Amino acid sequence: MYDELEDALTSITMQLRSAIQADARRVNGASDRLHDDGGWTRQVTADLGSILLGTLGLAATIEWHRHQFQKCTGILCELTVQDAAGAELPEDYAIAVFDVYNEALSNIARHAAASRVAIVLTITPRKLTMAVRHDGIGGLADDAATRELGTTATISLPIP
Repeated sequence: MYDELEDALTSITMQLRSAIQADARRVNGASDRLHDDGGWTRQVTADLGSILLGTLGLAATIEWHRHQFQKCTGILCELTVQDAAGAELPEDYAIAVFDVYNEALSNIARHAAASRVAIVLTITPRKLTMAVRHDGIGGLADDAATRELGTTATISLPIP
């Protein structure tokens, strides 16, 4: 399943890259923003996330991204999803949660020197909670001897 999804998303990524580069050539100064280390990657991730959120939903999009993050960074990334609601979230909630999740993992990859990340996503009929933890620098437990997972980001939203 991952191989098929990865092939499809690789194709989408290449199409997005071509479209973004074509747009950059038409707009003054846009190419500079796209060629800095984080700008293009963030743009493609946001575009793919938006497409996947609308197609697969939040949990499956985070699962796909988690798999890609682990593959690209070598950081072990565990995901636990508890979906007691069994229903789709409003689109603006899913986008906000994915943005927080994506930024947390991006910061971990760039700054934390972590070897392990754990994500817990809990969705109830009235509330969504997500916690992203890691064992690197900046986590709550920086003692190399104990290396417990420290919280990087937590988001909790009431669901209307």
